[in-house]
Amino acid sequence: MTRGPSTLPSGGRPLGEEERRALQAEMERIVDQSHLFRSLDAPGRERLLASGYVCSFPAGTTIIQQDEAGFTMYLVLEGRVRVETRTSTGTVQLAELGRGACIGEVAVLTGTERTATVVALTDVDCVAFAQHRIQRILDDYPRVRELLERLVDARARHTIERIVGGGEPG
Repeated sequence: MTRGPSTLPSGGRPLGEEERRALQAEMERIVDQSHLFRSLDAPGRERLLASGYVCSFPAGTTIIQQDEAGFTMYLVLEGRVRVETRTSTGTVQLAELGRGACIGEVAVLTGTERTATVVALTDVDCVAFAQHRIQRILDDYPRVRELLERLVDARARHTIERIVGGGEPG
């Protein structure tokens, strides 16, 4: 039997059985649609889903703060977020992301501080995954690690292009 998080995050509560089933179905749809997690086999998806917990953020909430330690990555279930980074000349908007997007993966994969700030543009529901649980899955599924590393590299290139070029957000 797979287990969820060992402690509930602040403000969290256990889900009722009907809520849990509905959430499980929604998380499965998101993971199935995720380019990153699609390559997991059935047991891997089950482990991933069992290790996540749902977080809700009201519009305007800072979900991730640049330069802070990052031990959690998120998969957006519902809502939209803005990703921005602070530079010596001001703040640069990097992207607006929605359903199915991963956020916070750079710090979780690299062990570095957060490279951007993520703000909820609307009310946002995410599935949160603790770094140590994601690392275990990545250790067992090198293909997922490779995809996540590619995502991190692509985001880094996009960030540099946005900072240097100052073009429209992606």
